[in-house]
Amino acid sequence: MSEEVVQWLAEIRSLKAQLAEAQRDRDAAQASADHWRSMYNTEARQRRDETQAAQAAQAAIEQKLAQLQEPPPPSDKPKLATFAAELAPLKTESQLRNKLIELLYERDRYCNALKKEQENHRQTRQNLTAVIGDTMDQLMRLRGTSTQMNAADSTETQPQLADGKPAVEVLPPPPPASS
Repeated sequence: MSEEVVQWLAEIRSLKAQLAEAQRDRDAAQASADHWRSMYNTEARQRRDETQAAQAAQAAIEQKLAQLQEPPPPSDKPKLATFAAELAPLKTESQLRNKLIELLYERDRYCNALKKEQENHRQTRQNLTAVIGDTMDQLMRLRGTSTQMNAADSTETQPQLADGKPAVEVLPPPPPASS
């Protein structure tokens, strides 16, 4: 019987070793599963964030597209019809490109003409301001001389109305103009 007990004990030890190995394998599998679950959750979170960002971008693009596809205001429809009629004979991409280049040159000419006109306007404004200033200075000098002459002249040399008041009233000079 001792041989049987020894054999049973050896069998029990072997089973205990197998059980310990199975528990180690189970724990390793559980740790691996936890690791993969964590990685999956991280990846899923990133995909959800990317999806939300893509949906927001798509919504913005759809909104912009809707704005671009809206019909123009009624006041622009005749202009658009004119533009469409002008572009209708152009059939190829090269013709369209040439028309675009022509229009860009025309736009540049108009921009340059506008800048030149603005500069001319500025120069005219400066010249007129200078002329007005000179005129005001001359008027002030004349009024100053006229006032001095009127004070020196007697009332008999000035034309008078029937009631004895002067026919022309000399006003005092205006206050100096501030710039």
